[in-house]
Amino acid sequence: MTDRHLFLTATTIAQYVAQIVEKHLAPVGLPVHLLALTTHIRDHQPTSPSAISAASGIPMTTLRDKIERLVAQGIARRVPNPDDRRSYLVTLTTKGEVLLRAADPALLEAYLALERNLDRPLEDYQRELDELAAALREALAIDAQAASVDAAASTQ
Repeated sequence: MTDRHLFLTATTIAQYVAQIVEKHLAPVGLPVHLLALTTHIRDHQPTSPSAISAASGIPMTTLRDKIERLVAQGIARRVPNPDDRRSYLVTLTTKGEVLLRAADPALLEAYLALERNLDRPLEDYQRELDELAAALREALAIDAQAASVDAAASTQ
């Protein structure tokens, strides 16, 4: 059996990241589970749900629900897509912009807390995580491609 250490460690790391970010973001009022999504929207707005999905790895079905939550909380809004009337773009509201600006110093504190405990520069770890994320995206793309080939073969 293949060693599962990488996936188990990655899952554990995700839990630790959520905990340290939650600890520092709690006073700001931005839920940790919406931080990455609001950041993707801010950095690319106005942006389409499909572009957010590609950048964040969030499946479209899950993303629709998360966008709905942001809209309901007044953090984001949907605007008509000028290039495709059937779809929409997402932007942050003033409330969303204010929350993210308030989150910046809190996140800096979380990063500093982490950096104090690292043996190497943070950039070294970030580079390795970027490589791992790219490999995982590629593996998912290969799996999706194989599944569509299998589906096409089964209909013939």
